[in-house]
Amino acid sequence: MKKFGLMLAGLSVMLLAGCGHQLTTTKTTYHRDGLVAVVKGDAGGVKRVSYHAKTISGHAQVNDGKYVITVPVSTAKQTVTIKAKNKTVTTKVAAATSMGDYAKIAKTYNQALIASALPADVQKQLKAAGTTKPTKLTPAQQAAMAKQQAAIKAAMAKATAATKDAQLPASVSGLKQVVATAGGKIRLNVQAGQLMGIADIVPMSALKNKTQQKQFGLQFGLLATAVGANAKKVASAFQKATKDQDSSATTIKTIRSNGVKFNVGFSTSELFIYMTK
Repeated sequence: MKKFGLMLAGLSVMLLAGCGHQLTTTKTTYHRDGLVAVVKGDAGGVKRVSYHAKTISGHAQVNDGKYVITVPVSTAKQTVTIKAKNKTVTTKVAAATSMGDYAKIAKTYNQALIASALPADVQKQLKAAGTTKPTKLTPAQQAAMAKQQAAIKAAMAKATAATKDAQLPASVSGLKQVVATAGGKIRLNVQAGQLMGIADIVPMSALKNKTQQKQFGLQFGLLATAVGANAKKVASAFQKATKDQDSSATTIKTIRSNGVKFNVGFSTSELFIYMTK
């Protein structure tokens, strides 16, 4: 009888353990939230789950029976496979719209950034050169132009070096932070050469510093312009929204410009601006 009782007790423990082992997701399809889709679910009886999707794979910790997985979105629908012990569950991440070819956007941004670092007189010379029609020049004029071009080339080299740390890399793959300056951090999601989204993040303290505030404004404006938005209109809408919002709010209403969406969120220490389409 004693052995039989022990067997029953052991069976009860096994049954309870089996009941505690569950694996579910909260949705059958998840949509983008900024640069990623946030997949959530319940997992009982395990400390972590493993997951795999076309854009990412890894492990997520389970806390109080729940897990959270961030999956970078792409232009194609993805199947996310989640596993824990002998349980497997799948869910979907919906396709998202690309902002365009990353290499072209990065080139546009970097060229504008370099130009912004040029002395005012050189900027004027470049602008004038772009609107001047070719004419027959005298030897003296040719010599003067050659001298001017050499000076512009030297200024361009200096500006390129000065902005090196703030420039976007020529190529990116996946979800990565690519810039970290006094003007803020830039995170990108690039999939198969397509820019899926930008996160422009700045410390709240930087917005109270005139120099850092100016650097952030330049960075934000150039990013907005590079993806086809009207930077001035977006900045104006942003200022109005932050002025009118409830002091306890952590987000503001989505701002739209030329098909680009700007979603803004606040924490106690940082301001987040997500640019997507």
